[in-house]
Amino acid sequence: MSLRRDKLERQLKNAEASVADYCNVLDEQKVSADQRQKHPKWRKLNAQRVQIVNRLISLKVIEDREESFKQSAAAESSEG
Repeated sequence: MSLRRDKLERQLKNAEASVADYCNVLDEQKVSADQRQKHPKWRKLNAQRVQIVNRLISLKVIEDREESFKQSAAAESSEG
């Protein structure tokens, strides 16, 4: 699924906010940080955040590859 950078960044902000909000809930329940990682809902929210981060990393690789193709095409057209 191809997504635009601005949409991914907006989704990342929302995911980070969800994780932070749920961390506050767990803090109110006096769940320690190491126990938090074992909590199913926290794990789900964090996994969604990590998935979006990985999509952004992949998008960066694709953008870099496309830029190098454009530069090489421009160099070939100027040479010949």
